Amino acid sequence: MSVKTDYNKLASEYGTPFYLFDYDSAINRISQIKQRLPSNAMLCYAIKANTFLVDILKNEELLFEVCSPGELSICEKVGLNPNKIVFSGVVKNLEDIKRAYNKKVHTITIESLTHCNYLIQAIESEPKHTQNVILRLSSGNQFGMSPEDLYECAEKLKLYENVKIRGIHFFSGTQKKLSKITDEITFIQNFCDDFKTKTGIDFSDIEYGPGLSYDYFSLNDESQNYTELESVSLLFKDSKYNFVIELGRYIASPCGKYVTKISDLKGDEKNHFCLIDGGINHINYYGQMMGMKNPKIEHISHNQNNDIKKYTIAGSLCTTADIVVRQIDLASPEIGDLLVFNDIGAYSITEGIYLFLSHPLPAVLLQKGNNVTLLRKAEETYIINS
Repeated sequence: MSVKTDYNKLASEYGTPFYLFDYDSAINRISQIKQRLPSNAMLCYAIKANTFLVDILKNEELLFEVCSPGELSICEKVGLNPNKIVFSGVVKNLEDIKRAYNKKVHTITIESLTHCNYLIQAIESEPKHTQNVILRLSSGNQFGMSPEDLYECAEKLKLYENVKIRGIHFFSGTQKKLSKITDEITFIQNFCDDFKTKTGIDFSDIEYGPGLSYDYFSLNDESQNYTELESVSLLFKDSKYNFVIELGRYIASPCGKYVTKISDLKGDEKNHFCLIDGGINHINYYGQMMGMKNPKIEHISHNQNNDIKKYTIAGSLCTTADIVVRQIDLASPEIGDLLVFNDIGAYSITEGIYLFLSHPLPAVLLQKGNNVTLLRKAEETYIINS
């Protein structure tokens, strides 16, 4: 963050642990990504990565992928224009699709023949309006449809004049290598060519999740490294199709920090343990395995000593699995010191095992310039667990 943050002051005011998201960082991240996309590409934010960024980004020129009724309610709560919503999700019931249809969302993603039939029921029973849909092609997992089902779905929807099939959706996973992305972009364009020929449906869009990698563990400032994005952008720059580029982790990762307090120190001559008031229930770095990799951590120390030793950072959960970092250099840590985990903006806040052991949910703060506001106070979970 460009502004100097007084973590000790925030910890005193709001307690620890807490998440801190940065408004300027999020806006800049979106701007930097969009600058590197060609004119035939639009950005779509997958809000499952961090729903707290929806309110920050709602006025930006981009789409928002929403994958559950709860996420749709979040968008309603913050006043996101429905014309920016792509309503996806592998399990949608009839009421979900009716709700999205009646809200006039930008696009409803059809992931199965069941979804197709639900949409038909919706448009036959509700007031008519033109509804964009996108048909999701499976990459071999439980998401999307087989080519055969996709063709059957298209033939059914062709009968309804107020349904506009705007394209095909394809996503196979995250943190992919450039070679795999290259192969996928070639494949999906060829599939779309054949699909248009066989169905006679003229559409223009491919919604594609490239799954761009984000390096959480090197000392390089990965948040400013856009080389891979630039290489991917070249792959569809001259395509006949318009691309909607779906990104979640790649957008949100550098926009957040997690601040936790050292609660205890223990060990012997061989092993030194630093115990924090957070843990793996709040911290989730993609690619981390039992704390073997070191993310970027800042130690906010209360003393000037420089006795550096290797510590294992363990959390507050009663399980041997709660190892955040296996071996990291810390200079004379003391109880009450703070540890700031960087690049925590994606998934940690939405994917943690928050109810385990009934620890409170961390507070969530937003920094905009020199001002910090509370988005969510720390919430007790024992009420839910009893």
